[in-house]
Amino acid sequence: MSAPAEPVPATAPADGPPAAPPGGPAAASAAGAATAPPARPDRRTRAARTTGTLLFALAALWALNTVLRTAFSGRWWLWNGVDLAPPLAYLAVPLVLLVPALPLRRLRRTTLLLLALALLLGAGQAGVHPGALLRDRPPVPAGALHVVTWNTFFWHQDSDPERFYTYLRDQNADIYLLQEYQNARGDRPAPIDDLARIRAAFPGYRIATEGAFLTLSRHPITLTRALRPAGLPEPDTDWPDYWNIRALRTDVSVGGRTLSLYNTHLPDLLNVDRNPLTPAYYHALDEHAHRRLLHFRELRADLDANSHPVVLGGDLNTLPGSEDLRWFRGLRDTAESGTDLYPATFPAGPAAAWRLDWTFASPDIDIHRQTLDDPPGGLSTHRLIDLRLSLPPPPSARPDGARPAPAHPKAQP
Repeated sequence: MSAPAEPVPATAPADGPPAAPPGGPAAASAAGAATAPPARPDRRTRAARTTGTLLFALAALWALNTVLRTAFSGRWWLWNGVDLAPPLAYLAVPLVLLVPALPLRRLRRTTLLLLALALLLGAGQAGVHPGALLRDRPPVPAGALHVVTWNTFFWHQDSDPERFYTYLRDQNADIYLLQEYQNARGDRPAPIDDLARIRAAFPGYRIATEGAFLTLSRHPITLTRALRPAGLPEPDTDWPDYWNIRALRTDVSVGGRTLSLYNTHLPDLLNVDRNPLTPAYYHALDEHAHRRLLHFRELRADLDANSHPVVLGGDLNTLPGSEDLRWFRGLRDTAESGTDLYPATFPAGPAAAWRLDWTFASPDIDIHRQTLDDPPGGLSTHRLIDLRLSLPPPPSARPDGARPAPAHPKAQP
């Protein structure tokens, strides 16, 4: 009797399908799922993640820049070399980034919080006047005083003199506050004497001039004083008055009372011609800031000692939102009576992005209108500011003949 044959395991034919594992098709699916590699994110998912990360980074950087500007503009001299963005960007950039950030999922909440912070702080830095959208242009009352202020940009050195004087005469202003009554020799300011032509172009006007300032008035001039701070650094050129005089006060008699006019051009924030990778750049930045501080103090001291109504105008080289504006507290920014939503003055023309030129007035002066005018091409890089205003009536004299104290004393910064 032979032994029983050994059982032979069943095998699938070489060309047939593999045998199903025990447990059937469901078990096979489970086993395959356990061993399959995780699915890779598709291209659209990766792009969304990259976009979310990029928007977060941009929002964080801009929020940091806005916080630093709020903290340091007008307070720390080194910031003057960094603060170059047009003020309107502090409102526009968060709004632009907000649009693509809303539909994202990745980092959306954090990104939106950063943009909200930047927008909240930036609204006060942008120099926008929303009230201008609601303000109409009522007729200017008869007898209103017409004042213009303009940085002429080296007078008419690089333009046709007749064209230059025609533009000035066409303003038909009662008072002109003109800066950069000067020329340039290379990169150095140079004094000029164009008084004969000025008298011929403006017959009957009184003239006050010191340094690089020229004030013209149809009304009698009762006082002219150049403000020269003590302790200034040695001038950088052989024309000391250019550096040492940065405000010219001229008092005029209008309708029985005195109006004090401050024709102003404060030192630049920085010298764009220097290389920021060299020590000379930072030395010049520090020196400019020191000069500005001394001129601010001298100007503020004169304002505080002055009981007359004041109109102050010129190229202040000061940006909206800067703490440098503290030196003008107690005076009114006349752009609040203008119809320009964004009263930028530099560079002249439709591309104006920075507000460097300002006008301020005592609170009791009635500002009827402020407008900006673009000079013909080639005359200046600055817009002209045009003001129409009325002075308060003269204060009644006390029995002892003295004038009462002004109703709006100018606060110290």
